[in-house]
Amino acid sequence: MSYRGIKSKVKNKIMPSAKINSFKYFFKKSSNVRMFFCVFTLLIIFLAGVILPKSAKADSEGNYTNSFYISVINNALSVMKGSYAKGQDTNSEDTQSSSALSFLGVDISNPISIVVKEIAYLDKNEVSTDVNNSKTFSLNSFNLDDNQVTKSKANATNVVSKLYNPSLKGTLNMARPRVLIYHSHTSEAYRTSGKDTSTTTASPDQTRNVVAVGDVITEDLEKNYGISVIHDKNVNDTGDYNNAYKKSGVTLDKYLKLYEKFDLIIDLHRDSIVNKKAVLTKLNGEDVAQFMFVVTDKNPRYAQQKKLINSMMAISNKLYPGLIRDNPIWVYHWGMGFYNQNRSNNALLIEVGTYTNSIQEVKNTGKYLSRIIAEQLNGKK
Repeated sequence: MSYRGIKSKVKNKIMPSAKINSFKYFFKKSSNVRMFFCVFTLLIIFLAGVILPKSAKADSEGNYTNSFYISVINNALSVMKGSYAKGQDTNSEDTQSSSALSFLGVDISNPISIVVKEIAYLDKNEVSTDVNNSKTFSLNSFNLDDNQVTKSKANATNVVSKLYNPSLKGTLNMARPRVLIYHSHTSEAYRTSGKDTSTTTASPDQTRNVVAVGDVITEDLEKNYGISVIHDKNVNDTGDYNNAYKKSGVTLDKYLKLYEKFDLIIDLHRDSIVNKKAVLTKLNGEDVAQFMFVVTDKNPRYAQQKKLINSMMAISNKLYPGLIRDNPIWVYHWGMGFYNQNRSNNALLIEVGTYTNSIQEVKNTGKYLSRIIAEQLNGKK
């Protein structure tokens, strides 16, 4: 706002001498009054400092009703401290902080309790929170079952065991096939040799994919044990890979309709782990890829299949320790259409080695699998 153009209209007035004298008297009197009130206020503060601490002394055990007044005195007069009952904190700020932390479930005197609050896993385990026993701080031991640990067999002791058993040989009847081998993932491949370092995981070349392993098993079973085999080499995983099991299921249904049943049905695969040493063992001086079973425990035929698997596992562990993997069974609930295992009590899915195994290593596995199958089908029960 502008003040331009505004004129002062105040007139000068002369004050009588009597009024001037009265003002001088008033100011002199006012100084005495101020002096009196200052002395009176100091006296009150002094008496409060002497009397109130005694009356506020918290003598009753566990009674902290006077702590507020004591805190006021302590804050007002730093040279005077109100006395507290035994066990009461003499630092009001510490007391308030401790109360707040206690409300949050933290014991400031016990650092272990702070760790427990910050790490949820510790709060669910048996943790010693006694500050006097902090040197013995411990958690529940975390134990792994043997079947949860994958062990490398690269340096395993060579197992010497007879490969063939002539007493198991029966009469070959090609009109009555007992074993069906097929491949839902027909193109799953292996390395061509020990010197091959390629990362090829699939190949239509059936001399280097899972079909080659099926060929070894088929030849051994028929030639050495008189067990007739149908080895279906139809490619099921080209085009729509996700429908591979549907395609192989059609093939399986065709053979079941034609022959009604088989003593053993194998959908032969390989694993996909990178480190082949984790699935490699040594039998009779040669490197052999390990094998494992994959099951669907929600399929209606699982109970019977589990009995068959347990029997084959027992044979393998007796004849060729280390041939079956440390995690011998990989369990799914449903898989993809139960991996067609709901079609027969004798339907199994077997994985031999991994893609970093050489083709020779998995062919070696095929020879030992043939013996295990022959023991299962022709051996004494």
